This record gives sequence, structure tokens and C-alpha cells, in this order.
Amino acid sequence: MPATEALQGIRPDSREFRWQINCCVEGMAKALSVVLVFLLAFASTAGAQDVLTPAWTKTLAKGGRFLAAHELGRCILVDQNGAIEVLDETGALAWRWNYRKVSRLIYPQETAVSADCDAIATTGSATYKYTWLVEKGGKSVMIGSMGTPSDVQFDRTGQRLLIGTFTGMLQMHDRAGYLLLTRAVRAPVTIEGLAVMNDNGRVAFQDRDSGGVEMQYDAWLLASSADPKRQWLASSERIACFDEQGRVLAEIPSQTFYREVVVSRDFGQVVRIDRDGNTTRLFGYTVTAPCKP
Repeated sequence: MPATEALQGIRPDSREFRWQINCCVEGMAKALSVVLVFLLAFASTAGAQDVLTPAWTKTLAKGGRFLAAHELGRCILVDQNGAIEVLDETGALAWRWNYRKVSRLIYPQETAVSADCDAIATTGSATYKYTWLVEKGGKSVMIGSMGTPSDVQFDRTGQRLLIGTFTGMLQMHDRAGYLLLTRAVRAPVTIEGLAVMNDNGRVAFQDRDSGGVEMQYDAWLLASSADPKRQWLASSERIACFDEQGRVLAEIPSQTFYREVVVSRDFGQVVRIDRDGNTTRLFGYTVTAPCKP
């Protein structure tokens, strides 16, 4: 076998590449044997990790959509049959808001849920200039904004709602819908990825594309934890939780294709959203230690 073919797929700056440059064909055969042994050892180690199976599954009605999840996995929001449904952490229906009965112009886009899962807020299409704030008891209020809403988020208490617009305005409202404050960013940019800090005194605008995160080829970051260091990564082969040494702490078996995966802030819940044409299925997983800090 030509040396150029033997070196394909090996990184030029790797130890294997530098070693094989000076080796003979017999040496390369030995190296490949070592690699095979290593891969077999890795496979047996990975198999010993916590392989997760769904704690619950739910198939939505035709055309149903996943909207959002509580940051700690306490509830999930879906849109089906002309209503926003709030599912509890087992996938069962907790309560619903039939927006189709309110207005046929409402088509939920950016959607948020309060800390206790007892209120939701949702924006409409790009031409709909209102946000709806709805409580579990049935009370609802339509909130106008200075520009088309681009994102919504409750604060950590669930008592205040933040609305960002495509024109760069930020509004804060109480649960009754009353305006508490407005702020304009210094440049006319779209406000997206709203996040409220733990002290409820600061608002951050997150980069939804996770820019700047260096990851392996064909993998993307789902969530990260700083203390202790944990990462959930997804690839075309699997979804897995890793520690800072790269050890697999938990794994969801490989699927054909991942459309969307949501990980709770405490790493305790994972929801996988699979779509096949007009059919959407949700798979809920419960995560334990050592992946959950």
C-alpha cells in the first residue's frame, strides 16, 4: 500500500503522522493493529457508561410543533390543534391555551414559560406586533411593542416578562401586562437569545449559534456546565455527556438524525425532538449522576 494512502485520515500534526512518515510497511501494519486494539477498548468502556432510555415519549398531532422547555425541565411547551399545551416533566398535559379561539392571526413563534410553569408568553409571525401573556387560570393579556417582537423571556421569579424587538427595543412588563421599563440598544439590531441572570438585575443576549466554541468535527455543543465541568455534545452518531477529561458519563443511543435536542440547565433532563414529515415525536430522558452535577 502506498504511504500516502496509509496516511489518509490522520491529522498532520498528530504523533501518529510524524511516526509513520519514517516507518516501513510492516511498521504501519503494527500501528494499525494498535489502533484497532484501542478502538475495541474504547467501545467496551463506552458500553459501560450510563446509556439512557426514554422515561417518556409523546407523539404530537399532525403538524404539531415543539416550542420551548423550562430551563430546569419542569415542563415543555408544544403547539398542536390550535393550542399551546404545557406538558409536565412526565410528558402529561398540565394545561393548555386555545389561541385559535382568540384570533386566527396568532401563530406562536418565540415562546417562554414562567419559573413555576403557570404562565406562558408567545410572539407571532414577523408581521404580528403583539405578545400574548397567558396564565394557567385562563387570564390572558395582549401586549403591544415598539416594533415586531423577536424574543420573550420571563425573569427567574416568573413575575416579570422581557420582550425584545427586531428594532432593538427591550421592554419589561409585570404579570398583568403593565409596562415597567423600556430600553433601547445603541444600534438598531435584533434582540434575540434573551437570558436573565440569577440576581434578576442583568439581562444578557446570548449567541444562539454558540460561536467561538471549538468542537470536534461533525459535533455541536448542546449545553455546558462550569462547576464541575460537563458538556453535552451531539453528532450524527450519538448524544453524549462528557467530563473535562473527555470521559463519557451518559449517552443516548445513536439515531438516524437529530432534529433538535434540549438540555435543562441543571443537566437533569434531556428532550429529543424528532420530526418525520408532519409528525413530531418527543423523547424525555432523566439524567442522574455523574453527568448531573
